[in-house]
Amino acid sequence: MTWQKNITEIADGIFRTTNGNADEMIAIGRIIKAGFPCSRVDITNSKYDAIIELENKKLLRTQIKGVGSGTVNFTGGSRSGAQISRTAPSRTYKYTIEDCDLFVAIDSNVGDCYIIPIQDIDAWGNTKTLTTLQNYKENWQYLLDLGRS
Repeated sequence: MTWQKNITEIADGIFRTTNGNADEMIAIGRIIKAGFPCSRVDITNSKYDAIIELENKKLLRTQIKGVGSGTVNFTGGSRSGAQISRTAPSRTYKYTIEDCDLFVAIDSNVGDCYIIPIQDIDAWGNTKTLTTLQNYKENWQYLLDLGRS
């Protein structure tokens, strides 16, 4: 079942931000439901969105991205909208181990989580389709194994 979205017809730019915040909260809820303590980072421009505590007390800086189109984007720093100057230099960057330890993509349509070690992203381009990431779908075992090592 696909979730209802923007049935109140919020303006597109405002809804994009709202939907991204909702995706983060849903992913954090899914992480907590899986049994891992998780806290949201409330700094808007942080390079990670949440902290997950593993069984061995290790903390993972976690970047969360909602995916509504079927393609995961592994970059940050870009903004869009009428208020953004098109002449300003690009601030877009690809996430690396310097920025976060874990990347969680959440399918914005159904809530499936893709748990991806940040090291795996290094070898890829800036985007990947969810269909090519099926071995990461609901990959909670990775967090269990990491917490026990």
